[in-house]
Amino acid sequence: MKKKKILFVTTRSPFSNIFSGDRQRAKAIIKHLRKKNNLDILYSDHLKGTEKTKAKKIFFKRKFLDKLKGIFICLITFKPIQLGYFYSESVNNFLKKNHTKYQTIIFHLIRSAQYLPEDFRGKKILEMTDLISKNYNQIVQSFSIFNPLMYIYFLEKYFVKRYEIFCANKFNKIVLASKNDLKDTEIKKTKKFVEVPNTVKLKKHIYKFKNSNYKILFIGNINYLPNKEACKNFAEKILPQLNKKYLNIEFHIIGEINRMDKIFLNSIKKTYVHGPIKKLDSVIRNSICGICNVNIATGTQMKMLTYMSYGLPCVSSSLSFKNTFFESGKEILVYKNNNDFIKMIKKLKENKNLSKKISKLSYLAIKKKYSEDKILSVYDKII
Repeated sequence: MKKKKILFVTTRSPFSNIFSGDRQRAKAIIKHLRKKNNLDILYSDHLKGTEKTKAKKIFFKRKFLDKLKGIFICLITFKPIQLGYFYSESVNNFLKKNHTKYQTIIFHLIRSAQYLPEDFRGKKILEMTDLISKNYNQIVQSFSIFNPLMYIYFLEKYFVKRYEIFCANKFNKIVLASKNDLKDTEIKKTKKFVEVPNTVKLKKHIYKFKNSNYKILFIGNINYLPNKEACKNFAEKILPQLNKKYLNIEFHIIGEINRMDKIFLNSIKKTYVHGPIKKLDSVIRNSICGICNVNIATGTQMKMLTYMSYGLPCVSSSLSFKNTFFESGKEILVYKNNNDFIKMIKKLKENKNLSKKISKLSYLAIKKKYSEDKILSVYDKII
């Protein structure tokens, strides 16, 4: 079979060591597609990234003036501000000149959809991943009316919602991590929508139960508001309760974070911010569990899959759990409130049999239910 010529367009480097769900997902899709196709990757970012790939990289460093120009245009045309924030004139010009070379173009997230050439006649696929408008709606509901951010997110939610509907009409196929996101939306449920859950590469099982384990982990992009709020809530409300009984328990945060947030979180007792870490083995050792306590979530949280891929037990909020294929109480622990959350962490700290069972079954679940090749094979059918 003749190889297809495919272009994958994304607005952040999939080749950096910064952990974030969108980068991890893009990297997995790229890895799968390049096996049987001639794949080029077109991306813009502040950093190119050093990770190697057999696919051709086409990189443009995003310019600050492009960002200002893009945001201004979005404001006066009532389009999502995030389109302007991630805009690159160089990427736009490249696609205008070179789109005819490709049979299929995959645009990663709605912010890259702005680069779709009007005259492209090949297959157009939008890797939407999540419906961001639903995510923003949850964020708006979490804010006080006195918080000015509520009004910014409210407007952005409206612009994003309109743009998602626009995209649904422009593309041949739209990929979501969970088609459950389509519930209660104005987007028509058509055969255009394809479900490809988040996936993760199985790592070496390194978790070991020990009474001396003392770390609780949170992995994610801390610049993303729901992750930031989750870390703050745990450090300020949950950790002090745990420290009343276990003085040595620490909260460790791994992921991209701005300087001010890092200083603030590091100032909280027993809280340690590591920033991006490429190899997680050392930080996972001596850990009790990983947490996914975000209360604003769509799709399957990549942090949950990451913990489990090392055999590390995971404790999740009910909201984060609902779009997964895991079994509550067997492969993952799911809490409904803060008291429940604390009790589950205490059980994993003290109960060897429970911890070992959750570790073993969650690791097997990743192997069986979230196999990269099995899940991403859907892409072979739609390209």
